[in-house]
Amino acid sequence: MIKKINWFDVFLAFVIAAMFVLVAFANNRNNARYIEQIDVKLLSTNNHFITQEMVKNLIIKTFPRDSKIINSEVNLHKIENMLNNNQMIAKSEVFVDVSGKLTALVTQKKALARVINSNKSYYFDENGNKMPLSQQFSAHVPVVYGTLKQKNKEAFSKMLNLINNDTFLKTTITGIKINNDQSLLFTVRDYDYEIEFGHLKEIEKKFDNYKAFVHYSKNDTLIGHYKKINLRFTEQVVCTK
Repeated sequence: MIKKINWFDVFLAFVIAAMFVLVAFANNRNNARYIEQIDVKLLSTNNHFITQEMVKNLIIKTFPRDSKIINSEVNLHKIENMLNNNQMIAKSEVFVDVSGKLTALVTQKKALARVINSNKSYYFDENGNKMPLSQQFSAHVPVVYGTLKQKNKEAFSKMLNLINNDTFLKTTITGIKINNDQSLLFTVRDYDYEIEFGHLKEIEKKFDNYKAFVHYSKNDTLIGHYKKINLRFTEQVVCTK
């Protein structure tokens, strides 16, 4: 018995095969293209620790030779790993379009404090990790003196993020001293007093207390005569002349 041919199935198989051929042809053609341009976009708006030219030079160093590079020779995963391992970069995304342009989307790390300890100086980023200073840019962040114990890293990072995300605290707190017992002393921009913050406990409550104190003391002429503001006791703010 002769089986009837389903010409629709034949046509569909032909179309699918043709599509595979076209896709393979397009991929081969794209892989054979040269990298015509490197475009670096820095997504961070406030940080300038690394420049577009610096990122571009880092990418070029991953290329196998100095002459023209074709797409198939570019290892995008390797480039992303290299950029993500840079101490100034939080994350990156790298891709090549059909025109041969390699684009790198780069998010820089955010410095929340500058540490000055003995002869060493570096930043704390938003995750509480160390990041080096930059010759390109100096962040306006609180200066930290003293040594932070590893067990307090998470709480200290949380405190720095609270300061950075609060407009009042960010523009007010200029210095943080870490005492040997890991309690903290703050210096502020507008007044001569120190803030005795205490240990890294009930951080939000202490900051709320301080902001309330400043709010209700705006018209108090005595605020300029205080030498110390004690926030250790979360039920009250103790002021010392």
